[in-house]
Order: sequence, then C-alpha cells, then structure tokens
Amino acid sequence: MLMPYKDLHSEPFDETTITKLEIFEDYAEAWIPTFVMQPGIDEIHVFDFFSGPGCDKNEVAGSPIRLLAKITSYLGLFLSTKTKIVLHLNEFEPTKVRQEKFDLLKKNCEEFLVANPKLRYFVTVEYYNEDAETLFFKLLPKVKKYPSLVYLDQNGVKFISKQFIQELEKLSSVDFIYFVSSSYFWRLGGTEEFKRVLDFDMEELKKGAYRNIHRTVIGALKKELPINTTLKMFPFSLKKGTNIYGIIFGAKHFRAVDKFLDVAWKRNQTNGEADFDIDNDEKKSQLDIFEGRKMTKVETFKIELEELILSGSLKDNRELLIYTYEAGHLPTHSVEVMKRLKKNGKILYDGKTPAINYENVFKKKNIVEYKLK
Repeated sequence: MLMPYKDLHSEPFDETTITKLEIFEDYAEAWIPTFVMQPGIDEIHVFDFFSGPGCDKNEVAGSPIRLLAKITSYLGLFLSTKTKIVLHLNEFEPTKVRQEKFDLLKKNCEEFLVANPKLRYFVTVEYYNEDAETLFFKLLPKVKKYPSLVYLDQNGVKFISKQFIQELEKLSSVDFIYFVSSSYFWRLGGTEEFKRVLDFDMEELKKGAYRNIHRTVIGALKKELPINTTLKMFPFSLKKGTNIYGIIFGAKHFRAVDKFLDVAWKRNQTNGEADFDIDNDEKKSQLDIFEGRKMTKVETFKIELEELILSGSLKDNRELLIYTYEAGHLPTHSVEVMKRLKKNGKILYDGKTPAINYENVFKKKNIVEYKLK
C-alpha cells in the first residue's frame, strides 16, 4: 500500500470530510433527476466503493445515508417514471478480521429503508465487503452498461493511477467523483511507489505554490489521457491544517459539467474550486503601489474572454459556452461580459440575452451568432 490504512470513522467527521460529503450529496441531487426524467432509461446505478459504516460516531450521515435521503426527496419522480436505481455499497477493513463497519453499513441502510418503505419499489441496494481495487474491475461491466455515478472516497492516492483513470475514460455515460490526498505527492512524489501512480518531475513540482498541489495533480492526470479524449476533469481543493486534499470530478457530457460547476461555485463564489482562498483573491482588492491592483480569477477570465470575442475567435454562443465550461467558469460570468460589450456598442446579437447556457445551446440547439460592430 502507498500509505498505512487509517480508520477515518474512529472520530467525528471533520469540516473537510463534511465538505466533500456535501459536494457528493449536492451533485447526486443534480445527477439523479437528469436520468430519471430521460426517456428510454429504465435503470441507473451509483457505485460507492468506500462507503464506511453509513455515519460517524456522532451519527452524522455518511455518503450512503445522504444518498438514500436524496433519493427519498425524488420519491414521486421515481414512482411516476418507474425508473429503478441500484446502489452498490462497499466497505472493507483490510486489517480487521471482524468487519464491524460493514455490518454497521448494512444495519444503518436497512433501518433507513424500513423507515421509508416506498423506496423498496424502485431502490435496490447491493452490499460488498471486498477490496475496492478488485471490486472496481469486477463491477466494471455494470458501470459500462448503465448510466452510472462512481464515487471513490479513497484513503490515499492509489485509485488515480492509470489503470483506473483509463478505464473510466473509455466510458460514455459515467460521471465520477474522486477524493485524493494530494499533498502526499508534495512530500512523497519522488518515491517509486508514488511514481507508479503519477510520475512527477519533483523539481518542477516544487517550483509551484504548495496550495496549488491538487491543481498540479489533475494537470498530470490529464496528460495521461488520450489526445482525442472528450473526458473533462475539474478539481476542487480542500485544506485541512497543513494538508491539501482534493476532489476530482470527471464526465464526458457538458450537462454533467454544467451541474458540477454549479455545485462548486455555490460553495465558493470567489474561485469555484476550493474551500479556501486558493488564489489569494481577497488581497487583490488592495492596491499594490508597485504593481497596481492584481486581477482576481473571475476578473482575469472576463478580460481574456473579451479579448477572444473582440478578436473574432469566439463567434457564437456554442463556442463561447464550451470555452467557459472548459475554463471551469459559470455561463453567468460570460453573460455579464457579452451584455456589457453589447451595451458599449462593440458587438451585436439578436435577442435580449446572448443565450449562453446549456438549455439554449445543447437542448434547444438555439445558436446565436455574435457580430463585431
């Protein structure tokens, strides 16, 4: 193993754990109705490879119970569409003979199902007590077959290695959320064990700011993907003491990207990718007597976007929306730029709004061309 096994449930959930659970919960809430309401889809699957016992020692809900609670909120939708949802919940303690957490997982989930009997009409729960590395490949045929959400809340870094990322990259209807202990690469990235996961140039790594380590990890992962990949991956950094952890979200469809970015920016309206001020944007509002005022992340994006529009590089709302998504920004950031440019007489487009959103571009196919004035 890359690092010793640690019992993450021996103490109450800390703030970082709550944040990652809430992000998973919020994304699941957005993901579920997308497929339940889609014609022709009879069954969807969620895979939680590190489920834990279902709650912490203070009975604060973990990922399995949060997931069941979100499904309950869509009770009427499931019953009306007859869509089935299958949960694959795995908990395994590699150093224990008695698998007490696995027993608690089943107990807590079954108690929830008993308290909410209507869930039995459309929810199936499959429990596993296996090593996640083996189970991942065992369940891969089901991940491939159905619209799936894969959650890998691992204790370490092992599951971002090539063998896992490349398998997920091949799939078309799968969204995944990883939790990675990114700061371990800062300290141990030069060891053979870590190089087998991701091979960094440690001198280059150390030139960057430590607070950006999770961004660096996801940048290295993207280099492992095929050149023509349609997989989009986004980071969300989490700080706990001196350690930097992170969430990696991956999906191939812009609908999924739209939903995840919405979740991320609601958590942090300054940068949309961390639970702390990763770019020191709060200080940028102050004037530096030598360099002037530095631009925030959002301000920098808007300036760069304006240059691309006025140079004619982005000619319509589809091109602009895709650029916005790939930059990790919200469509509203681009709408503000377009409206200002039109008001200032620099561009023209039909209608009151520039129509930069998923609904117009991908669902209604309403393509709006922009003209330089």
